[in-house]
Amino acid sequence: MADYLSQDQRPISPQCSDLDPDFGLEYFAEPAFRIEDSSQLNPLCAGMENEVADFLAHAVSAVPHNLLRHTQRIFFHYHRHDQDGLYAALQDLFIALGCRGYTLRKRLLAGARDRLKQDCFARLERWLGSDFLPDWGELPPTRQSVLAPGVIGSTSLVRVSVGAQDHDRDPLLEAGEHIEYSQLDQARAVLEEAVSRQPGRTDLHQELLMLYRATGDLDNFLRTRETLLQIMDVMPEMWDDCELYLRKAHTS
Repeated sequence: MADYLSQDQRPISPQCSDLDPDFGLEYFAEPAFRIEDSSQLNPLCAGMENEVADFLAHAVSAVPHNLLRHTQRIFFHYHRHDQDGLYAALQDLFIALGCRGYTLRKRLLAGARDRLKQDCFARLERWLGSDFLPDWGELPPTRQSVLAPGVIGSTSLVRVSVGAQDHDRDPLLEAGEHIEYSQLDQARAVLEEAVSRQPGRTDLHQELLMLYRATGDLDNFLRTRETLLQIMDVMPEMWDDCELYLRKAHTS
């Protein structure tokens, strides 16, 4: 994910590895701010593992060619002994690189072998030795991939989404491209439209709220929330958390 704030505007906070596990993490900025400039390959934050996993997945989705984020995500799931997350992270790296980066893909796959399911490793190894993209229906299913095109995973099958079209662009990817070039208003507009059209997508809510938080945009937050209240029976709790954050920021 590209910079939302300049270096001078960012809150000063310790790196993940420097945090005392017993200290209240709510006093610090979100993982997005602590990981953004970190070159650590294993950005663990005690007590915030789920938030870190979400941030890295969203960062990869927004900017697929960011190899540092891919590598951090792979290391993160490897050290958590998360087989499904590790497989998804490797699969997304393979998708992003295509036929490029053979040495990097080979090294990371070899290093992760002992924590991958045998069939997952075998399919990725076969993919590594091929110059073509795989048949998506033949890959082991995973719900944690953020780059697999139009594929829905389950415990029993993988099927191509009926509504998936090659020309349709994921709004997360489009917004990420705007963010990469500091076009924050355009990114916000893309996400606001997308979340109103697809209110059931939690990842869109998370990305939009992260942008509101990073820019301190209470006015647009309130406007969008009113719009969503007209089409959703229940708003996700993350909206309440974001409102508290923004109002506190405006009064401080």
